[in-house]
Amino acid sequence: MNNRKGIALVTALVLMMVLVAVIAILTLDTLSEIRQNKHNLVASRARNVAEAGATYALMSMDANLFSVLQPLVDGYATSFIAAGGDPSTDYVIPQNEWDNMVTSLQDTLNSTYNHLPASDLSGVGSATITYEIKDFRIGSMSTASGAQYQTYTAEYKVVSEGSSGNGKRRIREEGYLVFKLGRASLSQWLFLVENANGQEAAWSTGNVFDGPVHANKNWGFRGHPDFKGRVTGSDGGAWFWDVGCGDGLDEQAFLDAASRPPCTVPDFQQGYNWHAPEVDLPTNSLSQTRAALGLDPAEDADHDGVPDPVTPAALCFRLGVTPCVGPSPIPDGVYLVNDGASVTGGIYVQGNLDELYLAAGGDGTQTYRLRQGANTWTIVVDYAANNTTVTRPDGTVLTLAGVPNGPAPLGSGGPTGQIYVTGSIGAVRAPARTAPVEHESPDHPPPAAIPPALSLETQLNITARGEIGILTDLIYECDPVMISDSAYISSRPRCGAVSGNLPTVLGIFSETDNIVLKPGVVDEIYLWGAYLAASPDKGLTVPGFDNGVYRGAMHLFGSIIQWEDKFRGIWDNNTQSITSGYRETFGYDRRFENSRLVPPNFPTTSAFQLQSIETRRLTYKEY
Repeated sequence: MNNRKGIALVTALVLMMVLVAVIAILTLDTLSEIRQNKHNLVASRARNVAEAGATYALMSMDANLFSVLQPLVDGYATSFIAAGGDPSTDYVIPQNEWDNMVTSLQDTLNSTYNHLPASDLSGVGSATITYEIKDFRIGSMSTASGAQYQTYTAEYKVVSEGSSGNGKRRIREEGYLVFKLGRASLSQWLFLVENANGQEAAWSTGNVFDGPVHANKNWGFRGHPDFKGRVTGSDGGAWFWDVGCGDGLDEQAFLDAASRPPCTVPDFQQGYNWHAPEVDLPTNSLSQTRAALGLDPAEDADHDGVPDPVTPAALCFRLGVTPCVGPSPIPDGVYLVNDGASVTGGIYVQGNLDELYLAAGGDGTQTYRLRQGANTWTIVVDYAANNTTVTRPDGTVLTLAGVPNGPAPLGSGGPTGQIYVTGSIGAVRAPARTAPVEHESPDHPPPAAIPPALSLETQLNITARGEIGILTDLIYECDPVMISDSAYISSRPRCGAVSGNLPTVLGIFSETDNIVLKPGVVDEIYLWGAYLAASPDKGLTVPGFDNGVYRGAMHLFGSIIQWEDKFRGIWDNNTQSITSGYRETFGYDRRFENSRLVPPNFPTTSAFQLQSIETRRLTYKEY
């Protein structure tokens, strides 16, 4: 009996010892796991902080390198143009300056964007960032697109060290930067003018501008106009008007200031500069005539800075005119440039054009109807079928392969997308509205009653030697502002099928005269695209602006470039509003920024500018 009790006791003691051992082991394992989990958590936090630092570094490069490089490039570009450099063979940025570019970039990044503090990371940790830039070099030289440009590249390395508690992790990213320099399109400004005429008229309360604006001279302001982009001028000040506050100055005072309180206080949301360099209006570096003929619009064989003229013989050949006799051998008419089987250029019009009708089909087609006197030509472009059908005044029909749309390189290499008229255009118009449009309708999307003028695929520049009249709204099939709105896209499947930015774009350019909103033009008008009237004293005009009839808003979306800003509305001091003509709301098409998208063959500045910087990542390593 006692033996049994002893055995039981020994067994119990053994079991207790085993249990204690198991508990000890489990405890050690648990403590080890806790320590390991804590270590993993600290390391994970440090890694996340390092990743945040690397992301901050790339964002800093994307957001800030442009402003760092721009003044440097402007200096080189000015010297390049002054020396008569050829961008197809000569470097805009001299080779002996490439090391200086590397130093400027690297020093700026390492001194300004080298730390992401804990306060920006919810107290989790902080990141220290170092940048290395090397091997700045030429990438390419090109004139093939009609807008001369050069690209430069440089390699970069970013190391972000993240710290969280006792944990440290590093992220290393390497890749290269691509810098594009080019002759900037004039359409990169929302509003650009030689003479803003500000001592006689002024931007007033109710005027809204949603992008960069510049005047070489005579800015004028009254009341509280709203500028959401940068405002620059070149003559040392601006005219600020007295709207009844009686501050003892003249009715218009030219001041180097931001306002004239309490009389006139513009809202310059992105700042202002009245001492900016002048922007030369063209001297056109492109030939719209050559582009319409399917020739390279930038060709300059004699290197005189002006595109080569087209000889009468070459003109006859491109248009298929025989015999080619005399200095003006081309009969009046409309010519779709082709070789008998395929489209090889754009649309060329000899003489004046009474009406140019533009209509988007909604099914991937674009219609142009051109009327000259008693004769009408109808041109239907089918982008899906890649063909173009022409119906001539005599009723004959010709179908050609290809489309006259830019910027596809057709013919001998020049971009198309060009309608060129050797005279004037009486009226550019789209299909009539399907219902009335109320005053003060929203900028975007435009009212559904307004049919589109340009199909999704259409990239077009309309150029006339003389005056261009406008009678209706001119909008696109798809609204670039609404392209990310799911409700908008759900009813427009063609718009939703586009990846990236919409390609649609319109330019209207009078070489020697005004762009005129003709009598009978619609109220509350929507004008999309880039509008240019840059000959001395010319601009966008509204006859009858002072007849006492309020026309609603002019919803210009894109860009307007003029030599002289014209009267388009009358300000009433009593009502503090526009009471006759149009109230202007000018919205900036962000695709025009830094010349990322331009109408085909649209005039450019004479000087080179930095247009874009692209960051391309190649490797990523954590350690």
